[in-house]
Amino acid sequence: MKIFNVLVVGKNEAIVALLIKLVNKYPELSAQGTCQLEEIPSICLKSPLDILLFSSGLSLDQEKEISQIVAQIHPSVKIVEHFGGGSGLLRTELNQVLGIELA
Repeated sequence: MKIFNVLVVGKNEAIVALLIKLVNKYPELSAQGTCQLEEIPSICLKSPLDILLFSSGLSLDQEKEISQIVAQIHPSVKIVEHFGGGSGLLRTELNQVLGIELA
């Protein structure tokens, strides 16, 4: 079974931590996250990345900049914007971007 690596980025530490916990409950996914935008390049260089998951608090310019940084290192990264709506919505968003049904 392929494990998809997810990077969660947002401004609220508690929300980022919760999203990491929710994503990691799926055996097909492995999540890490940060609220420190300057950490993103080093995180991307340390491990492969399949999904960039945006959480709340980022400006559109920040999202664009982060997307560009990540895409330079991982050109096939898929982007999910999740700004709330519960774990059911998150699962649906991840299913759609991956094209699979998470366990």
